[in-house]
Amino acid sequence: MANRVNSDLVRKAIEQIDRERMVKMTMDLTNIPSPTGYEGDMARAVNDLLKGAGFDSVLQPIGDERYNAVGRLQGKGGGKSLMFNGHLDTSFGPEQAHRGIGYKCEGTLVDNEWIYGMGSFNMKSAMATYITASEAIRKAGIKLGGDVVIAGVAGEIEKSPVNDYEGRQYQGYGVGTKYAITHGAVADYCILGEPTNMMLISQHCGTTWIKITVPGHLIHTAWSEVDRNAINKSRVILDAIHEWIPDYCRRHTVADFQPRVNVSAIEGGWPWRGARTPDNCVIYLDVRTVPNVLPVQAFNEVRDMVNAAVRKNPQLEGTKCEIFLSAPGTSIPEESELIQQITTAHANQLGKAPERGIETWYSDAAHMNRYGIPTVNYGSAGRIRTGGGGFSTHQGEHVHIGDMVDIVRVYIEVMMNICGVVE
Repeated sequence: MANRVNSDLVRKAIEQIDRERMVKMTMDLTNIPSPTGYEGDMARAVNDLLKGAGFDSVLQPIGDERYNAVGRLQGKGGGKSLMFNGHLDTSFGPEQAHRGIGYKCEGTLVDNEWIYGMGSFNMKSAMATYITASEAIRKAGIKLGGDVVIAGVAGEIEKSPVNDYEGRQYQGYGVGTKYAITHGAVADYCILGEPTNMMLISQHCGTTWIKITVPGHLIHTAWSEVDRNAINKSRVILDAIHEWIPDYCRRHTVADFQPRVNVSAIEGGWPWRGARTPDNCVIYLDVRTVPNVLPVQAFNEVRDMVNAAVRKNPQLEGTKCEIFLSAPGTSIPEESELIQQITTAHANQLGKAPERGIETWYSDAAHMNRYGIPTVNYGSAGRIRTGGGGFSTHQGEHVHIGDMVDIVRVYIEVMMNICGVVE
């Protein structure tokens, strides 16, 4: 591990944390609508913030008026570089069915302790913590040896084009980060401030999205047959899927963690033409894979399961499986300097080592790691105001300001130790 910076110097930087500015940044960014595909205004706002914080920042056009905002604070030399990466797009969009202050693009302050609003949780508050930590170090007059990079990226949310669903609003799963990495946003290490509730996540699942098409018989109700109706036939496949899921999860258990499988959508027929049977019924699956399992392995399992069901039920002949999105999981070695530095800084600042875990969700850490930039997920959001961790569907997105301050303290120490301090 690198030499540790004097604790008095770390404390000097921490004393410069500007809580009110951090809160205002979070609320201002939350006020900017930025669903996947429409991140332009958010990117411009982050670019301005980065320039104001002393970064050499640029807008990277990735197409269709979509941009990354990538800033680099040049070090004085001699230290390693550290990136903070965060997505600009928000989790919810046209499919949003929930309501309330946690789902509005309006930053709302509650009791001067919590910030509510779309993106405050995932993950505009993280962008504010990155900038706040960097500004505190600069205000303290501390010069870093290595570079600090902050990358605000478009298109991270788990979305994919399929069938007639085309266009920028469906282009997620890391399109911005993959562009950023290949166009200058590189560093020795990277922290993703995803909403982990202060847990240090060094590994997370991959995902395989599979489309299963069950053929049917398009005909008028007057001549229809129940056994040839694609929707009715698909019940056999659905039963097979739900019998397979527990066994799949059990066989891929890591310690006490199990991946998950979700039947995410079903398509069949035309609601406006009730006098016709559908020509097919399509079932969509999201199969999560632990880090050492590749998407093709998950696909093969599903296809074998479907084929077995077809062999037992000849009326299903012609059913087919296709992958339409694949994203492998990721992990980094426990001995990584990044993990050690965060663990030590967290203990120094908060009195104990961070909790550890594996996450089911997917993040851009997978892309960073595959380009040789060791990356972890470690962010302050993820505590629920009424108690517990995770995400509250009822309350919507919100983040605790005190938790944000806490993680800024940790980020400051990690930055100073990884990048080094120049006297």
